[in-house]
Amino acid sequence: MIAHWIILVVATRYSVNGECNECAVPTLVYEDLKCVPKFSDLNTCCPIEYDCSHIYNQPKGTCQVKGKYYKPGDRPSKEDVGSDCSHASCTCGDKGLFDCIIPSDSCAEFWVPGFIKPGCYLAYEHNRCCHVEQKCPPFNDDNAKCKVGDNTYREGERFRHPTKKCTNCICDKNFNGKFDAPQCQRFNCTSETVHSKKLHKYCAPTYVNPDDCCPRSWLCPSDDGEYIPSSTSPVSSTPQCTFGDRLMYVGEKYRHGTTICECVIPPYLSCKPNLGGG
Repeated sequence: MIAHWIILVVATRYSVNGECNECAVPTLVYEDLKCVPKFSDLNTCCPIEYDCSHIYNQPKGTCQVKGKYYKPGDRPSKEDVGSDCSHASCTCGDKGLFDCIIPSDSCAEFWVPGFIKPGCYLAYEHNRCCHVEQKCPPFNDDNAKCKVGDNTYREGERFRHPTKKCTNCICDKNFNGKFDAPQCQRFNCTSETVHSKKLHKYCAPTYVNPDDCCPRSWLCPSDDGEYIPSSTSPVSSTPQCTFGDRLMYVGEKYRHGTTICECVIPPYLSCKPNLGGG
């Protein structure tokens, strides 16, 4: 029983007032996949695991994005894909997996020097990665302005939610300072489209920076990878992660090159750069 409790603590962090600060690994990918969280009696903050079984039980010959099914040849809607900055063009394939083409370019504001003209700003819309308009003086006095802390944003400007991680907001005339939808929306990941083939192979979401909300890629098992046992004795009744065709207990790790993965909140491992080198 003691060992079981220790394992649960690994996946949770609390603030001083007892409320949940954040989980030890990113969980937006699970929310984005519409997986169902499961909690322990000892933990009302972070889930001890997610049930993602619906991903692997979809009707034969269909592709799935956020609980919606697509037939071969169909493309997912913008609402389902969201502001995908990979600019991938995805089509449902015959095997129930998406085939995606990812161009080499990106939004002009990210790579064209001097793209934003002096005194101008870029206006955005939800579910669009790139700007939809470059607004320049003279500005209309009737345009919306949104006061957020010490900053003031103009109509169409995009900003991060001041307290809620992985949430973007866009200033518009209906903004009331409460940071609710539709002005503020959670990030959309592309796991079910761009990474659908690796997702269905039970590969692992991989993050590069500590503040990443969505995986940058998915890592699959390799013959030259190393499996590392947990420092504590596993409890057979606890949830397990699936990595390829292998089941792993919470605390068990997998190392491949400069990447380290760990089973923290099943069913997937969570991977990040192995900065410690050990």
